[in-house]
Amino acid sequence: MAKLTLDLHEAQAAFLDSEALYRGFVGGRGAGKSFIGALDLLMRAEDDRLYGVYAPTYPMLRDSSWRALLEMGRRLKFIRNINRTEMRVTLGNGAEVLFRSVDDPERARGPNLSGAWLDEASLMHQDAYTIIIACLRERGKQGWLSATFTPRGKTHWTFDTFGTGRANTALFHARTADNPFLPPDFAETLRAQYPSQFALQELEGNFVDVQGNVFKRDWFKVVENAPEGLRWVRYWDLAASVKDSADYTASVAMALAQDGNLYLRDMVRGKWEWPDAEKVMVQTMLTESGTTHGIEKAMHGLAALQALTRRRELVRVPIKGIDVDRDKLSRALPLSARAEQGKVCLVRGAWISSFLDELTSFSGDGKTHDDQVDTASGGLAMMSKPSRALISY
Repeated sequence: MAKLTLDLHEAQAAFLDSEALYRGFVGGRGAGKSFIGALDLLMRAEDDRLYGVYAPTYPMLRDSSWRALLEMGRRLKFIRNINRTEMRVTLGNGAEVLFRSVDDPERARGPNLSGAWLDEASLMHQDAYTIIIACLRERGKQGWLSATFTPRGKTHWTFDTFGTGRANTALFHARTADNPFLPPDFAETLRAQYPSQFALQELEGNFVDVQGNVFKRDWFKVVENAPEGLRWVRYWDLAASVKDSADYTASVAMALAQDGNLYLRDMVRGKWEWPDAEKVMVQTMLTESGTTHGIEKAMHGLAALQALTRRRELVRVPIKGIDVDRDKLSRALPLSARAEQGKVCLVRGAWISSFLDELTSFSGDGKTHDDQVDTASGGLAMMSKPSRALISY
């Protein structure tokens, strides 16, 4: 029988060997967190026992945790049965693994478990952790818990839980660059997309309190005009509802020059119900010849996309549907990184003061207005993708 060899870097090996009851593996992007989380569960699974795998949302569960465990299980030839409907896997020794989203932490209540893996734990509410550890009692035996995550600062519950030396708890740390199995220059390519503070978090895997440091006012240059001949895009961030308490609809025109400088001009912003918002969008589209417009394909955005693409007067206007699959903070980081490098220019206008006020108060937690940040982040993402395809970021 052929022998299977799995290469691990130092932090992964230490995590796998640890006998601590509660173990955290914190690392930068691409540090091998889901890989070691899946391998760890399969190596620890006892005969005919029940285990749980949890992720912050169902898409993350389906696209990351589920895939990671199935891929590892197949490599180890340790999968007996896969029930995709119930998201349940039976291992070669009769152990069962349940896969659950904890977007509502209360859904984690119920089964008694011998072990649990929390994938991307720092994106979960602390209630999920406290509920799940109370389930670790199958057949009267204390179960274990592992958590893999990117750090979210020293005020976050994951630092308090795993990083402060609690009894029966261990934390293992890995940088993106510690993973020798990544593509060449992956870490440095990614570093260019992050401002310096976030690079410490996202690449070095450090617990850094970065709230309030996403944007700084003095990173931005105000100019009188943009160079001629640029290709402009305009991303529309539509309000989530049409009630009086709704957020703003906002859109800013953006273009990228050959020298790497990003130009923003003519912010459109207001609290409009759909008929009025549609009029503003149509008027803007008709007066900006050659500009490509992007609209998120979700909620009101999908309905807006369908309505606008049916209008005869807009038949020659490039309108694209945008798939958004990252949180607001993650989407804003490339813009922040470019601004910190002094490569974001604002074409003078009355909108600039409000825009800078919003940027400097932005933390990504949804507690302040973020429509102008979202439209600028969306516009930059549009320019980072091939124009021949629908854009997903």
